[in-house]
Amino acid sequence: MKRHDIEIVNQIEELEKIVLTLEELEESWGLSPAISMNLNLCLEEALTNVIFYAYPEKGKHKIKVTFILEEQKSIRVSLEDNGVAFNPLEEVKKPDVEAAVEDREIGGLGVFFIKQFMDEVTYQREGNTNQLIMLKQL
Repeated sequence: MKRHDIEIVNQIEELEKIVLTLEELEESWGLSPAISMNLNLCLEEALTNVIFYAYPEKGKHKIKVTFILEEQKSIRVSLEDNGVAFNPLEEVKKPDVEAAVEDREIGGLGVFFIKQFMDEVTYQREGNTNQLIMLKQL
């Protein structure tokens, strides 16, 4: 098992650190470009939601991202934030992807993409911490 932790703050510019980290992990852990791309998309969607919505009082807050490579069979990524309690797996309604673009409601596609690209997605709230865990088989 290999592990890599990174902390960012709740500013959209911080997403660049995630991109750079994924590039490093792709090389050092031997991840395929497709896996890295999927992880980047899902992390960008999840982290953007945390950055924009988890802290209504604003201010700087840390967000912890942990990558765990499990025996070259899967990669587990967890996001931890101390924002407002929010379970995106239950509280975001499924978008109608069959509807015409102009008839669709705004929002919900990020969680939809995460569920499509990841093999397993779970959420838990421990104390004042949201934890979103995404698993991708390699």
